[in-house]
Amino acid sequence: MHRLINLGCKLNQYEGYCLLEAFRDLDDLVIVNTCCVTNEADLNSRKKFRQALRQFPDATVIATGCACRLDPEPYAAARYVIDNVDRNTMIKDVMPRPDRARYFLKIQDGCDQKCTYCIVAKVRTRVESRTIEEITREMEWAAALGHREIVLVGANIGLYGRDTGTTLKTLLAALGNIRGRPRIRLSSIEPPFITPQLVKVMKEIKACRHFHIPIQSGDNTVLTRMNRAYGREHLENIIGLINGNFEEVAIGADLIVGFPAEGEEEFLNTYNFINEQPFTHLHVFPYSPRPGTGAYDLGDPVPKAEKKNRLWVLKNLIKEKNHDFRRRMLGKNFQVVIEHKDGTCLGLTDNYIKTDLDGPCAANSLIEITVDRVTQEMTHATPCVEE
Repeated sequence: MHRLINLGCKLNQYEGYCLLEAFRDLDDLVIVNTCCVTNEADLNSRKKFRQALRQFPDATVIATGCACRLDPEPYAAARYVIDNVDRNTMIKDVMPRPDRARYFLKIQDGCDQKCTYCIVAKVRTRVESRTIEEITREMEWAAALGHREIVLVGANIGLYGRDTGTTLKTLLAALGNIRGRPRIRLSSIEPPFITPQLVKVMKEIKACRHFHIPIQSGDNTVLTRMNRAYGREHLENIIGLINGNFEEVAIGADLIVGFPAEGEEEFLNTYNFINEQPFTHLHVFPYSPRPGTGAYDLGDPVPKAEKKNRLWVLKNLIKEKNHDFRRRMLGKNFQVVIEHKDGTCLGLTDNYIKTDLDGPCAANSLIEITVDRVTQEMTHATPCVEE
């Protein structure tokens, strides 16, 4: 039996599925694919690894991922500890078979940005882009497997092509020309890479109306201390650019609360920014100092309880904004990619609305639905009946 325990980002998940395919000939295999983006992720990775050793004592246990590259010693009991660099070599020509409706497709790896809170550039150091031909071939592979949506993933997808002389815009234009292709969604993309040219080509190829932007803060002082390459005004400009080109667009963001430069005034600036702008969903993380990052020597002056409070203030705010966004979709038709989970039929619209469907539907299909009921927790829809 093969088991994959995936932690962390979409890129890590893609690589985990590739490694599972690379070791498919082993009879009893457990892969623990670790993450270290936060202290919590690091600790959870170690916990999952220890559990795997206890639960599957006779299996071949492999530990891999970013936490293994940062500190391999806690994973020494694994049969193999596979570093990210070695893993990239092992999976170079491997195409995965993920057990999910949406297919995560890696387009690049590596980040050379110097954000002071982040450890990613320490564990994914080399910017490497796959060729347009490789990506096109894998998209056709995913379509042949029956996947109806492709999510383009990477450590920093805005850096795509920097090492090969091309751009993300050029890649999207090429993928948009593939006949019968699945719909295309971008994963997280940094603010400096959201340009009029990129937005134009996304609109032309009818990419998913969904942007997830790791803004991290809405306060200029905090952004400067984080060594982010933009300020609040730039964020306002790109959100205006997105809204001016896409109707009913979903705009999500990553935020860090409790960074050492964030006092009450700075947090209020972030709160007001999120409240004023048309965000539809957030991922909010409490700051955790990471040894080896530029901010580590700043300490951790914001109390844990205050971080938790700020986190929930933002979560409650976005819950209301998301509810308002979904209520505006009542009575409208969308195409959704279907997934089955816990006996229920779930769909995802191109503008990132998760729907609970009333009626039978086939997994991995793309069907048209009508939004007929919206609650705080869920959007309910009915499959359209062909006449």
